[in-house]
Amino acid sequence: MLTIKHLDQPGYFVFATRGGLVKRTAISEYANMYASGLIAINLVPGDELVAVRITDGEADVCLATRGGMAIRFAEEHVRETGRATQGVIGVRLRGADQVVSLAVVPAGEHDSAELLTVSSQGYGKRTAFSEYPRQGRGGQGVITLRVTPRIGHLVSLSHVSGREELFALSQGGILIRTKVDQVSRYGRASQGVTVMRLGHDDQVVQALVLPAEEQVAEALDEGDTLQTPPAQA
Repeated sequence: MLTIKHLDQPGYFVFATRGGLVKRTAISEYANMYASGLIAINLVPGDELVAVRITDGEADVCLATRGGMAIRFAEEHVRETGRATQGVIGVRLRGADQVVSLAVVPAGEHDSAELLTVSSQGYGKRTAFSEYPRQGRGGQGVITLRVTPRIGHLVSLSHVSGREELFALSQGGILIRTKVDQVSRYGRASQGVTVMRLGHDDQVVQALVLPAEEQVAEALDEGDTLQTPPAQA
């Protein structure tokens, strides 16, 4: 679910699928909405939609995989297409790996932005976005998390500034809430530290970053609309 002021505004929806495809479609393509809905994306048989983000056409896109890989490329490398299209290859997956997260970083925030990583065994870290080299679309990416049995697989990769709050939900139904700036900074290929302590056989299944209360208040004062990213499965 995305919050948007109106469907004839400039900008794009960027889609990512579990099979590594990405597509970009103008928001205005969805203006004539029917009660029965519209085709938003054509999926390859067996593929699934992972996430959608709103961009201005000049952002950098980052796809992250369950196996701990991430690729960063310029949004403009994804050609604009209509609604009923499949998209193009965003990341080439190894073996049974799959995409689990989509993050977009506006052009003006590349130097200050961070990416927050959360693993299935409750480990997390913040890493400077500048540590992720910009590559061409369709590569295999770089390591963003060293996946091991102790650390678990990657659950989510989110664009943060440090002022947000992190909500993590476990398979056993436990929910934690913590400030993003309390998650330590580590290098891109590191494992991070414990952000959620789990019971026996439990694991993190979703991690969601939400604006802090003061950010919401500031946005309301300025008349802006905050974007709330969808939960990552």
